[in-house]
Amino acid sequence: MTLTTIYWFLAGGVALLTLGGEAVVRGGIMLIRNLGVPPLIVGLFIISLGSSSPNMAVSVEAVLAGAPDIAVGTAIGANIINLLLILGLGALIAPMAGAPKVVLRDGGAMLIAASVLAWLAHRGVIDRSAGLLLILGFFFYLAISLATDWRRHAEHSVSCAMSESRSDEPSLAGGLFAAIIGITSLVLGSHFLVGGALALGSQLHVSQTMLGLTVVALGTCLPVLAVTAIAALRGHTQIAIGHLIGTSVFNVFGVLGVTALLRPLSVSPLFASVDVFVMLGAAVLLVPLLAASWRLSRPKGAILVLSYACYLVFVGWRQGLLTPATLGLG
Repeated sequence: MTLTTIYWFLAGGVALLTLGGEAVVRGGIMLIRNLGVPPLIVGLFIISLGSSSPNMAVSVEAVLAGAPDIAVGTAIGANIINLLLILGLGALIAPMAGAPKVVLRDGGAMLIAASVLAWLAHRGVIDRSAGLLLILGFFFYLAISLATDWRRHAEHSVSCAMSESRSDEPSLAGGLFAAIIGITSLVLGSHFLVGGALALGSQLHVSQTMLGLTVVALGTCLPVLAVTAIAALRGHTQIAIGHLIGTSVFNVFGVLGVTALLRPLSVSPLFASVDVFVMLGAAVLLVPLLAASWRLSRPKGAILVLSYACYLVFVGWRQGLLTPATLGLG
């Protein structure tokens, strides 16, 4: 397979994942609104989970293809991208306000999820019992969210606000069609993206760990990036922050939990020694930045983006792609 073909595979995979994630969300909203379900449930279960569906599809495809480093690396890399790059870019577009409840409740859940993953990475494997533990953690998080947001107005509930901002006319036929298109696109897109990433790694001698942390993770994050940019431009900053933090929680508890139930995941020593702590550090950095005046200003956003740029340079150096010779200095 030539490099040109590989790039087409990667581009097609990203495009299908973006289409699939959005179609799953739209179809799910239309289907569940036919049942008269409250906006809070729609926001928590359909939009939050649907936004992580590209990550879920890629992780499942990767582990079934015998590439656990891509599965784990995608989840870790996506969270690093969410918390540093996407939130930072959103703050650069427009300063982002974060409600204390979102920062403390969801930010606390994000810190717990990152800490649990660091512990599991230290063990070297995420087996089926650990996968079940992660899924139980996710349902506990959902229960807390339901209990604290129930009967709150959309102004005080990120999940309700997300539901109302992305509501469609309820249509059973339209919802089924969108859901089928979305699921099909996710399956095909994950196959193209993972297959293209494995071929790219073979051609350029790039490790699966780096591919999962960068190329694949960024491909799965594009739908979230688009939602965040639109929310920032429209001034719905609280939705953007809550959405990104909630997605990061689901990437650990939901995506890795389901993937580990399908097939136990071995965790690369590289992930265990560095990258999982970068993810934890991103969460530790973000929460105080948000808690200070409950606002993510443009300078704070620049700090987050710069932090991600430094991490990307480190990953390239670790892989051997950034050396004096490659930079034209040798």
